[in-house]
Amino acid sequence: MKAPYEELIQNAIKAPSGHNTQPWKFRVAENAIIIYPDYERTLPVVDSDNHALFISLGCALENLIIAAQHFGFKTNITYYTEQTDNESIVVQLTPSSVETENGVLFNSIDIRQATRNKYNREPIPEKDIEKLRAISKQEDVQAILITTEKDTQQILELIKEGNMLQFSNPSFIAELIKWIRFNKKAAIKQGDGLFGEVTGNPSVPAWFGKLVMKLSYSPKKEASKCVELINSSSALMIFIAERNDKKAWINVGRSFERTVLMAASLNINHAHANMPCEELEVRQKFIDLFGLKNGEQPLLLIRLGYSEKMPYSFRRPLNDIMLE
Repeated sequence: MKAPYEELIQNAIKAPSGHNTQPWKFRVAENAIIIYPDYERTLPVVDSDNHALFISLGCALENLIIAAQHFGFKTNITYYTEQTDNESIVVQLTPSSVETENGVLFNSIDIRQATRNKYNREPIPEKDIEKLRAISKQEDVQAILITTEKDTQQILELIKEGNMLQFSNPSFIAELIKWIRFNKKAAIKQGDGLFGEVTGNPSVPAWFGKLVMKLSYSPKKEASKCVELINSSSALMIFIAERNDKKAWINVGRSFERTVLMAASLNINHAHANMPCEELEVRQKFIDLFGLKNGEQPLLLIRLGYSEKMPYSFRRPLNDIMLE
């Protein structure tokens, strides 16, 4: 692999993904980098239609575009999402002398994280709210920023309902446990999954962590935690796909990634609160609440606010994700 393509891909894989599954593969072609979905890293319970997988690809794509522009490349993107045997996103790279103004976003790729702790409820200044709204604009996507108490509480009821459904489902809990890395040694070795310390839990032997989870999880307890976290946050943001197809899902990821990179540059943290989007019966209530129509789908919900940073998740090495 020739530099700087390797560096571009290193930036791409710092993108977020569901349960940090990192469901992507990359191939370097002549003057191009190609991104493929990795269906061996799906989440059949929480993401049965793979929309979150393609949102993750959109996040990686956006990081790649930002990094390419930073290193002096013009990008041209082609989506091959309707091909059943070779789904891919092709990023053509052309050297360019035109300077871009994406330094703020590029510098945030290294510092962005999903910060899953309690926030301090400090209001986000209106000028920063406007920056987040502006940067989120993307074809196929609506992004709605919620700051009022009334709207937040309406959404919180749906978050609680989705959370209760998920933690009442043994298959959901089993899938979640599969992707938790209960100690640093395991997290480093596997380079993926949810490192326990990222959620504020201590490093413990895997057998012990699994036992504790199976014995201690309760839907009401988890819903109570959600309420506390949402009520500590400064705002919520919903990303809506205007069509329920793979290209729109990818573009949701692009919008989301730019938004949270800008948030990181403003010292605003984010974390997912995606339960009402993942549970289809609750998602329909979300659709009704916002008056969505024509197939519009609320697919991503995050909370925003201020808190101390948490440990970072790990990433797999390039040789694990590269295709010849």
